[in-house]
Amino acid sequence: MSSSTANGHDTHGGESPHDAPTHCENCGAPLQGHYCHDCGQSIVNPIRHAAHAVEEVFEAFWHLDGRIFRTLRDLISPGRVAINYLSGQRAKYVAPLRLFVVLSVLTFFVAQMVIRVETQDATVPLLDAGVSSNPNRAQNVNRENKRFATANDIEDVERVRATELAELAEGRDAVTTMLPHVRKPFEIAMADVNAAADRRVAEIIKEQNLTPREVEREKAAALREIKAESKSTQAVPEMEKAKTLAELEQLRNTRLRKQQGELAALPAAKAAERRRMLGEIRETNHASACRAAQLQIAVARGSEGSRSRKAADDARIYGDSSCESRLTLFGSDEPWDEELNPLKLSWAPAFLNKWLNSQIAHGKDNFARVQYDYGLWVRAALGAVPSALFLLVPVFALLLKLAYLGSKRLYMEHLVVALYSHAYLCLAILAFFLLFALDKAITPHWAAFGWISGLLEFALWLWMPIYLWIMQKRVYRNGWLLTSLRYFVIGNLYFVLLGFAVAFIALASIVRM
Repeated sequence: MSSSTANGHDTHGGESPHDAPTHCENCGAPLQGHYCHDCGQSIVNPIRHAAHAVEEVFEAFWHLDGRIFRTLRDLISPGRVAINYLSGQRAKYVAPLRLFVVLSVLTFFVAQMVIRVETQDATVPLLDAGVSSNPNRAQNVNRENKRFATANDIEDVERVRATELAELAEGRDAVTTMLPHVRKPFEIAMADVNAAADRRVAEIIKEQNLTPREVEREKAAALREIKAESKSTQAVPEMEKAKTLAELEQLRNTRLRKQQGELAALPAAKAAERRRMLGEIRETNHASACRAAQLQIAVARGSEGSRSRKAADDARIYGDSSCESRLTLFGSDEPWDEELNPLKLSWAPAFLNKWLNSQIAHGKDNFARVQYDYGLWVRAALGAVPSALFLLVPVFALLLKLAYLGSKRLYMEHLVVALYSHAYLCLAILAFFLLFALDKAITPHWAAFGWISGLLEFALWLWMPIYLWIMQKRVYRNGWLLTSLRYFVIGNLYFVLLGFAVAFIALASIVRM
């Protein structure tokens, strides 16, 4: 006969699976309570009791038997939990490591839910009805008048006029002629600039009593200077000025033919020069793709009206429109390229160099995504904080050990203090996030709550360093002056390390996205 039958647990024999066993199902010893006196197994079978199974999960994770609430209550008083735990009163408190892990996970889970960073939007104003319909026209005219008011002579006026007209013309010409309603705001602004400049010139002529000949001479001198400056600063590649995709393709093909001809003329022995030329060809293609994305996004914005657009969506659909993607490493003159100009550490094996370059490539691509969606960076930073705290808790305990070498305390005692202090920080940050969530939910309906939550959040941030200072004083029982000195040194060292750790882990998480 099997042991289960002998113990009265054969469910096929008609006995209910919920009947309490008389013998331990693990070792067969007679039961005299809720736990086996021989092996310690519970009388309750979680496979048969779903409610108790859920209860055991929370019991194992939280120890919700009153200790969690007692621990949180005493944690509010600086140092009380750590002092009692170190003095031997351990049964009534949640263990420090368990408490810290639970609170840190809960805190930054709530943070991920509460904090939302909207992606960058772009709205295109449309002026279809002409110059007189622009409601901001009077403001624009006043602004231009003030800009020219500081010009003391005609040469200054013409220089300001030329600079502003060049900027506006570049913006206008970046939009295809197929979208006249998008080009019109630039033309209106250019008309305002010319009107303000002419008005200031007339005032200067009247103030200085200039003759027509003197006016012409000053204008001619100003134009000569402006042309000379324009030639010396004309460094924008032609492809970035293309107004249509057809023009862009023609410019790109012309440049590529020239570069490929130069590449073909280079002998195979000149490997470095060939790599440089291949890099220039790749940059040409990249610049062309960027300008094509810009043109397509401009057409999409103009044709879809004044609707709000997400730059991240435009980049995903049309391509990256940011052409500033040159990445140089360790002072190299040539831009980094995973294939043509990779990072090479002379002391590292080939597989490590290959892995480093692949990580750089991932990071470069992902940082291009982050510039359009700042929420990715915020989520990475929030995700990095718990890991950084967990890694630095032993470091904080080591700093306490070094600061209190004469106290004859063991490292594990300092670790308990570090864990409970970090648990309190997580609890305070959790309270801050909950206040932040309440603020967003209540303030739109009751404006006064914004002031209340703001004061509470400020008080909470102010209390956190004071709490840790008082905790350190109570636990180690030194004088205030000595405690303050040690607190200042430990705190500064720790938060510098924490900042570096959070930044490094956040960067690593973005690279691994």
